[in-house]
Amino acid sequence: MQVERGQKKYSAPKSPRPYRRRGRGNTREENQQWRPQTDKVRTLVFQVLLAVETKDAYANLLLPPRLTRAHLSGRDAAFATELTYGTLRAQGYYDWLIDQFSSRPVSSLEKAVLIILRMGLHQLLNMRIPTHAAVSESVNLTKQEANEGAAGLVNGVLRQVARLGEGELESRLKRLSPQRRLAIKYSHPAWIIAAYRAALSEQEKLGAQIPSDDDSLAALLAENNRAPYINLVARPGLVDREELADAVEENGQDVAYSTLSPWGLIVSGGDPATLEAVASGRAGVEDQGSQLVAGLATQYPLEGRDKIWLDLCAGPGGKAALMGALGRQRGAQLIANEISPHRAKLVEDSVKALENVRVVQKDGTEFPLREGGYDRVLVDAPCTGLGALRRHPESRYRSRNETIPDITGLQAKLLNRAIELCRPGGLVIYATCSPHPAETTFLVQRVLQERPDAHLADLSGTLRQLVDGETWPEGLGCAPKYLQLWPHIHASDAMFAVVITKEQKGN
Repeated sequence: MQVERGQKKYSAPKSPRPYRRRGRGNTREENQQWRPQTDKVRTLVFQVLLAVETKDAYANLLLPPRLTRAHLSGRDAAFATELTYGTLRAQGYYDWLIDQFSSRPVSSLEKAVLIILRMGLHQLLNMRIPTHAAVSESVNLTKQEANEGAAGLVNGVLRQVARLGEGELESRLKRLSPQRRLAIKYSHPAWIIAAYRAALSEQEKLGAQIPSDDDSLAALLAENNRAPYINLVARPGLVDREELADAVEENGQDVAYSTLSPWGLIVSGGDPATLEAVASGRAGVEDQGSQLVAGLATQYPLEGRDKIWLDLCAGPGGKAALMGALGRQRGAQLIANEISPHRAKLVEDSVKALENVRVVQKDGTEFPLREGGYDRVLVDAPCTGLGALRRHPESRYRSRNETIPDITGLQAKLLNRAIELCRPGGLVIYATCSPHPAETTFLVQRVLQERPDAHLADLSGTLRQLVDGETWPEGLGCAPKYLQLWPHIHASDAMFAVVITKEQKGN
């Protein structure tokens, strides 16, 4: 990590290596003769991407079980993973290229043909696959999954792109307006780019010591298009972080301590599900920013009773599990609420090693009051998910700006209910995995204007206790009362959180 102290500009570590714990892991096997099981791997990727395109499926839920069923591992699994996620991350750019060189516009192409073209372009431009292999395998896949007639179109488009130099592609991009160029180059819808720009600017106005210029915006967009490292959490009292790191290294992976979480690890790759601690629920896969939010929710100082906690929107359960583990060490009980039956099942699986966590299924906006109230209430509200696009790249093409009023309306109801559920003197923690000001600062300020019994708390002291001072010698660069993380600065999802204190009666 590099910090330019005079200008208060921060840059995220691009690799865990500066913080490597030990070096026993061996992540590369030199084998120049390796080739992917092309028909099998590419067909599998095609099927996943077709389901994502036509059935609103999510790649992270589809790909792992299909790799297991197909008995694909090692380099074949890595090839499939990169081809799947890489194609999705750069989909907007690839569609622009197809429109440039196809005799038919993208909108008129069969979905199967369009997906194969995107896959072929990703192999040509970003996977160092030889041109003849990328083209021929794409043509074969077209004949197998679409039709003979479309094979010529696929062959023609890919060969035209392959003949172009990188300079020609850049030249074509420069002919676009600056806003259009950003949207195409980084495959982000224009409204999302505008939301990011507004969020960076808003945080700077609030006192965050982060860059909010065009270079910072471009760095954020670029980071969304890079594959993130795997983040693990060692749930305290269930497994020691050092023990978990040993297991990771014995699995052949490089490992580093988290830069944001005292319970976290950054792992170079592999399948976390093969770790016994993960399978048993003693550890989990969780972004280090999410771990920090759960830590803030449990470690922020609280006067009086501190034994009855509520996670109002607990699915899929990562924060609930970490909160439960920390609460277990202090004799606290956690109610983990989730309205969706499917997500509630995920929560149950996440907290299966914790006897002090009870999972319930209720509407969070109407969650029943409890006599005496809850001491701590976490509202990890449903949101646009704009902070996790590097992990869920398909979300950028599904989210719509028009849905923001409905989303923020639900968020406001949940936050208001959380304040009602909290005991006087207790704490409410509001969090989202989105930096959009409408879902974060603007929403919190709007709700609190109507709640004279609730006030924003300063986060600086607790963050200094949670985050390693050697890693972030001048803090995270956040505004004093707002935790806003960024992929390009903190190497985490763009998590947002505030702590709200509820006044004691009579104050």
